[in-house]
Amino acid sequence: MSSNAGRWRAVGRLLAAGAVYDLVFAVSILAFTRPSAALLGLTVPDDPVYLLFNGIFLILLGVLYLVAAREPQRYSAVAPVSAGGRGLGFLFLTWAWLGGRPVTFLALGVADLAIGLATFVVWRRAIALSD
Repeated sequence: MSSNAGRWRAVGRLLAAGAVYDLVFAVSILAFTRPSAALLGLTVPDDPVYLLFNGIFLILLGVLYLVAAREPQRYSAVAPVSAGGRGLGFLFLTWAWLGGRPVTFLALGVADLAIGLATFVVWRRAIALSD
């Protein structure tokens, strides 16, 4: 196996890890809304339609990441977009925490940042070897 193939495999593994993270969160939102919120110390809005809609979006996002994880070099644009989105997620969740929301928002933001940075770093290495 070439070094380049191994680096693309690392990109695929990180995309798959991000997919699992998003899909677990989606299932938690959609199927276990109140128990998940209680576990995280969050409140469920009186009208959770937008929260549930976000769960649907997370399913779509997770499936997209799984598709890209199978062939990360072919779908190489997904990794930096994922990293950027997770960076924005970190900024938003940190902003929410700074605005008085529970520390859970910061923890989720840091998790997003960690996945995003790792994805960007391995993608960048794979791209550099491809050139």
